[in-house]
Amino acid sequence: MSYDILLYPRQPGQTWEQVVEADQQDGPEGTQADLDAGVATFRRIEARLREQLTEPVETWVAEEVGGDVYGELTGLESGLQVELYDRSASVAFPYGGDTGRDDLHDRARHAVRIVGEETGYEAYDPQRGRTFDGLFDDEAGHTEARRIAAEGGAGGADPDDTGYDVAPAGATVAAGAGSAADPAAVSDADGTTDGEDAPARPDPRQNPRTLRRRGYLYLGIGAILTVLGVFRMTSGDGGLLTWFILGIGVIDLLGGLMMLSLAKQMEQGADLRLPGMRPSNDEGGPTG
Repeated sequence: MSYDILLYPRQPGQTWEQVVEADQQDGPEGTQADLDAGVATFRRIEARLREQLTEPVETWVAEEVGGDVYGELTGLESGLQVELYDRSASVAFPYGGDTGRDDLHDRARHAVRIVGEETGYEAYDPQRGRTFDGLFDDEAGHTEARRIAAEGGAGGADPDDTGYDVAPAGATVAAGAGSAADPAAVSDADGTTDGEDAPARPDPRQNPRTLRRRGYLYLGIGAILTVLGVFRMTSGDGGLLTWFILGIGVIDLLGGLMMLSLAKQMEQGADLRLPGMRPSNDEGGPTG
């Protein structure tokens, strides 16, 4: 369970609903030049984030053409996660983490600003259905995470949790809810209000393209860990750590294959979603 800020290229006059729908459409196959440029952009983002963050971070970058994820950075203490895709980016933080909320919000705001400056993208808050204005309406999510943790469940502090689980009760609210200003009083540069932009948009995390992104990412990580585990084992190190690395690698490989399979089936019209995925329209159909 995480609070996500999404960043997209946005043309004058485009509503957020149009922007999100455009991102869900498959684009042309990326080239080596696209990959090199994307990784270079991610490295600039990473360098600036390392200057801002006071916590250790873990990063991953794409090495082969074919996926649409260029890089991912995760704060090991806060769970703050920054991902750069071929046509979008995201900044997310888990509900119920150990980091204080004010500090976490500051880190996320800095990350959104840096990603926006390096990519030229605009930031969108899908929880509120409007342009991100630096505020986070996450009280309900943190409250639910604390309740789950108190009952002995997973409170959502896992930085690998990217929002595929059931959203906490009340975490996704109508546009303008909470302490933010009335959306009718907040206008974009194109003259439209954010309250008008996305009253019934699909969740961008619940579509085949996003599943493929995550699938390729997990396959890459799983392959690295599996190779490392096999290397350690063939070198005579058959200890618990070796088996742990190998097990995680295999699990990531299986998870990646499952996500790619689901993405393919959803594109073919099958009503399949990961556990906890909610229908994105009134009929409950897939968003692909």
